[in-house]
Amino acid sequence: MRLPLFTILLSIAPSVLVLSTGHAGELRIAAWNLEHFNDTVGEGCVPRTEADYTAIARQIAELDADVVAFQEVENEAAARRIFPADRWEIAFSNRPSTGSGTPCYGRPEGRLSHLGTGFAIRLGLRWRRHPDIQDLAAGSPFYRWGTDVTVTMDGRDLRLLSVHLASGCWGAGEDQDTRRSDTCTTLRTQFAALGTWVEERRNEDADFVLLGDFNRRLAIRSDWGWQALAPRTAQLRLLTAEIDTECDPRYTEFVDHLIASPAAAQMLVSGSIKEFRRQSSHPDHCAVAAQFVLE
Repeated sequence: MRLPLFTILLSIAPSVLVLSTGHAGELRIAAWNLEHFNDTVGEGCVPRTEADYTAIARQIAELDADVVAFQEVENEAAARRIFPADRWEIAFSNRPSTGSGTPCYGRPEGRLSHLGTGFAIRLGLRWRRHPDIQDLAAGSPFYRWGTDVTVTMDGRDLRLLSVHLASGCWGAGEDQDTRRSDTCTTLRTQFAALGTWVEERRNEDADFVLLGDFNRRLAIRSDWGWQALAPRTAQLRLLTAEIDTECDPRYTEFVDHLIASPAAAQMLVSGSIKEFRRQSSHPDHCAVAAQFVLE
């Protein structure tokens, strides 16, 4: 068990919070696509009850994470339903709202709302915001931007990028399906943008983790998505390739991933990579998490 998280406020700098845990420099990071997470009871493509919000908040507590990269959240008000302000700070994507009002798949009475990426960061953890990665939109107002932050602990920085890429081009089968050619082209554009981001971080000698919903089975041998991110010179580590997925028996490979730079991979706590099992039908994704020691 990890020891509880305690925070202290520096008296010499009231605006700066410092994290103190039972294990110096220990940081748990999670990623979770919350599936059409709306701010209002009963609305959106996946309407929630108050009990649903409570259940998801309980699952968040079970993650025991210091940072949660989230996807498919309508706005900061929605995030606040499960990440209360007395325990969490929120970094939400600055992409303009794109709630189209079009009918939801399989639920014509529902309406599609904004789908945003972001982070929930425990109060007390030092962090700073970077500009969103707008190139992940691939020129469309619908596709999500990447939310980009740096967390600092014990003088060590770790750059984190929360992403949610285009859905529908999950593997080689879809690559050969002409009906999905536009989606696969979009996804290739997004992976190229991520490859540029990776290269920029490498040039800065920055330690980093990419995390979120990549909508691609990157563990497939010689997959073009993985090759775009990790050519031989990059040597990234696909953490989700090291465990089995148990989220949904219909799917045997991850599309939600944690990807670490070489130095970040060296900080990984052995055996800490974990997928949290689904506790209800929604969200349709399961959280994945890993623990790092920054020192």
